[in-house]
Amino acid sequence: MKFPVNPMQSQELKSRYGLFLRQEACLAVRSSPAACSRCAAACPTGVMAVGESGVSLADGCLGCGRCVAACPSGALSARGYLVPDRLPEGNREIAVECWKAPPRLPAAGAYAVPCLGGLTASALLELALAAGEGRVVVLVDRSWCASCLAGGSAQPPVAKQLEFARHALTRLGWPQQSLPEIWREPLPVSLMPEEIPVPAEREAIGRRAFFRFLAGKAADAVIERTAPPPKALPRSIIRQGERLFPEQVRLVAVLERLAARRGVPLPANLFPAVSISETCANHGVCAGVCPTGALSRYEDEAATGIRFESWLCAGCGLCARSCPEGALVLDLAPTGDEIMDGQRELTRLPWGVCTSCHERFAARGKSLCPRCEKSRNLAADLFGTILA
Repeated sequence: MKFPVNPMQSQELKSRYGLFLRQEACLAVRSSPAACSRCAAACPTGVMAVGESGVSLADGCLGCGRCVAACPSGALSARGYLVPDRLPEGNREIAVECWKAPPRLPAAGAYAVPCLGGLTASALLELALAAGEGRVVVLVDRSWCASCLAGGSAQPPVAKQLEFARHALTRLGWPQQSLPEIWREPLPVSLMPEEIPVPAEREAIGRRAFFRFLAGKAADAVIERTAPPPKALPRSIIRQGERLFPEQVRLVAVLERLAARRGVPLPANLFPAVSISETCANHGVCAGVCPTGALSRYEDEAATGIRFESWLCAGCGLCARSCPEGALVLDLAPTGDEIMDGQRELTRLPWGVCTSCHERFAARGKSLCPRCEKSRNLAADLFGTILA
């Protein structure tokens, strides 16, 4: 697991199940509840709430981790979802089981989690990477989800994460027969315990697992040295992201490793896209409200504009809702063939000098800055009304 739970840096929300919140990564704390409340929306019992002070949790938490899977920044984390870097050899199928399944049933080497709905897209991709191209990760559906309080539907609540993982692996050229999938192996509901078992205080790693971990790192290093690597993201941004948004960095890291293993570049359409029309007045409101810094305003001697870093985008939509001109469009499912290459300039407007206040502004062929133009239009409307 690339970003393990560290209680020393996180606020514990529920000690029984080991649910933690990193305040500095929470988009609702960094901006406002309008930026993100996905964790509360995903909570099957409605005991999680998002307010001005951040995330709160009332009694009744099931420990399913669905809030963790819904959190786009990695502010929430939970015990029980430690992904090994190497999986046991021998079986073509790597089974992922719910903790409620009887311990005697899963096959040797099965990976057990509190709830399938708590698996993030990055966790599914890490499992696929650890399994390799010759094996398939299968999520075992015991047909208990409809009767389980954490499920609430006939299908395991992991469809969204699974869809993204399959899409990403397909775009990277992963063999179709090795894409993660759901297997239905029903069991009588009478075998299902009412509650998810409480996890151990620590998830220990044995000596053999530790050496397998080291061997896996060495193998990945060889692969990454011999395969054409994708264009690297700026390390300063990676370090900033790791400190603030661990889930996004974790996702980019596993996608880069998968791309390196396949010898292909990282597609940009795995992340949201933003476009800005010519009606943009370069107010910079979009960059000001962006809680992750995906949008930023830049200036140089010749021009000013807006830049976009797609992998940092959480898809909250605050930018589009806040744009005064309605010039910005957020696309959560882009279809282009662009390659991931770091920051991209969305606008670049040459400097001009306002003929009224003589201040520098993004001209776009105009002689008045937005403030003076607005004042002139208001005056024209006022005098027009008086003289009418």
